[in-house]
Amino acid sequence: MTKRRWRLVIFAGILLIGGFIMQNREKSEDEAISLVLDHATEIDDIDLFQGDQSLFRATGDEAQHFIEKYPLSHVRKLSKKERTIFEEKPAYHIVYKMKDKTIYEVEILKVAISSELDEELQQMVFPIGDAQYLIYWTKEKKALEQSINTQRLLEQYGQ
Repeated sequence: MTKRRWRLVIFAGILLIGGFIMQNREKSEDEAISLVLDHATEIDDIDLFQGDQSLFRATGDEAQHFIEKYPLSHVRKLSKKERTIFEEKPAYHIVYKMKDKTIYEVEILKVAISSELDEELQQMVFPIGDAQYLIYWTKEKKALEQSINTQRLLEQYGQ
């Protein structure tokens, strides 16, 4: 084969591999969202951490007070540039479990530069004291809309 044909074959191979990777990522993202939506009401264990320190653990009926009925009601992908608006290390980490199996985990990010928040992100942050926070689904790199139950959990048990 000529050099030109080899280049075309290599280019086509790269395109195929790239397409396969993108399709696989989308499938993985869809599965993660599906898992959360399917089991959101069955969560029976919530763990709240600040760094490595456990601040609070709710199980059974107690966990029901802090469960999100619609955890993915408003989801937005957070770009690397937008991620810099928040402090690098999360203020809190929350793990939602069902029968000792982690369903999903979120980080609570503290707003570092509030003037940089666009209108949509401003609607997603929530205040606790003098600071503003955002719920961030690290695994999928998505911001989740603030919720009353998460805000209440942090107000009662966050430090």
